[in-house]
Amino acid sequence: MAHPVIERIVAAVKGVSVKRIAATLLETFTPEILQRRKTVTKRLGHTAYLDGLRGVAAFCVVLMHLLSYTHPGVEVCYGSLYYWGHVNHSVLSLPFIRAFVLGGHFAVQLFFVISGYVLPRRLIQLLHEGRREGFIENVHSAMVRRPFRLFLPILWSTLAFAMSWHMFGLETPWPAHQANIILEIVEWINESSKFVFFFRRGDLYTRYNTHSWTIPVELQGSMFIYLWLFLTHTIDTRRRVLLTLGMVIYLAIGAAGAWYAGFFAGMLTAELDMLAADGSTTNIQFPWDGFRRWLNVHRRIKQTLLHVMLVCGLFLAGEPSLDGMNIEGVFEGCIGWETLSKLIPPAYSEGQYSATYRWFWLFWGAWMVLVAVKEIDWVRWLFETRPSQYLGKHSFSLYFVHGPMIGILSERLFYLTAVKQPIDFTSYVRYGPIYDQWHGAAWWPFPDSDINGLEPNFLFCCAISIPVFLYVAELGTKWFDTPSVAASKWIYLEVNSMR
Repeated sequence: MAHPVIERIVAAVKGVSVKRIAATLLETFTPEILQRRKTVTKRLGHTAYLDGLRGVAAFCVVLMHLLSYTHPGVEVCYGSLYYWGHVNHSVLSLPFIRAFVLGGHFAVQLFFVISGYVLPRRLIQLLHEGRREGFIENVHSAMVRRPFRLFLPILWSTLAFAMSWHMFGLETPWPAHQANIILEIVEWINESSKFVFFFRRGDLYTRYNTHSWTIPVELQGSMFIYLWLFLTHTIDTRRRVLLTLGMVIYLAIGAAGAWYAGFFAGMLTAELDMLAADGSTTNIQFPWDGFRRWLNVHRRIKQTLLHVMLVCGLFLAGEPSLDGMNIEGVFEGCIGWETLSKLIPPAYSEGQYSATYRWFWLFWGAWMVLVAVKEIDWVRWLFETRPSQYLGKHSFSLYFVHGPMIGILSERLFYLTAVKQPIDFTSYVRYGPIYDQWHGAAWWPFPDSDINGLEPNFLFCCAISIPVFLYVAELGTKWFDTPSVAASKWIYLEVNSMR
């Protein structure tokens, strides 16, 4: 008798036809905007707004990298000095505006808070229901699946990008290419081996995608909250919630661990929401219950406070920062930030040029925005709209493809339109022949401008790059992200069958 897996493979092969292959390829490569929409509209889940929020955050990361990559110093606040005595006069650096176009670091912190809110919900629900055996099983499942869910899309996509350089003769500004595809694969294996070791210190990313540093942090934070729930699952709900609050405060203030405080803050918020929605747990009392009940009675005051929280969160989201500058230089002359910088705990300022300081206020801003979006109906609706949901569907893929695509596509556009110019021998050899070919041509329709960050030639590059990024992100979802979800589930089932 044939093995069930072999039987499934044989059945799948028998069902293959030229027509079916062509239809599959057409569906795969057709952008979603051109595909037929189903008449039945899928009902949004109760946490769909978080998908939209994550998607918009990923899009903000893209904007930040396009802008900061081509406009040095734009990350400091308006009117501030940066390298070599230059002054930042970009209107995009003004408070609140910068949260959306320069808020990439804030978006990353928001990813961590959202993960903390979403990932442990099933585990917490099982604890509330007293189903400890089910809780243990689900912890086991989550801890087995999570590493594969996070790392596989990065590994597959970076391998595809690395091979494309040699298969199609593509030049990219980073990283250094190997002499041939065999050596490239060997180097990719070496980089990937270091990358998946999530106890690693120093640079957490793989050189094939420098933005991948958040993936080990996501895994560390995920495992941290899974372990925390396992360690505390035998104590009562009230004590566990208060201990979780204590851990949030410790990580955010005492340990310079704002990344991980984000996971715990998200988990704390999720459990409080679940307790509020579950009438059977109303006998659990917390020190803040009186204030919460008062706010529920005075709804206008509650909504006012939530809107104030949203505004404060968006102000914090625009925190100035620049790698290589000390904390005093970054915040000097910035409205409000000179005072706020003095409130950053000393643990975040170790090392003269350490950028760790940025994460403290970004953590509080991300937590404020999550709570405000969750509680303010019109804001929540914004993230449930179709564009936000589209970005949410492809948020992970957009995050891990946009960096390599900047190197493959946007870099060439920047030189063709004179947004960038060769400044060293390597860039001159690689991009000198195409420099200013479009911008300097007679047919170029856009005038020059001195508005830093809003130059027509830069906006032109973004108008071409972003749709391509979104399309490649769609392919990334189909080829790398969705299969990784299925693979992680299959691996867990195989591990489970070994018992």
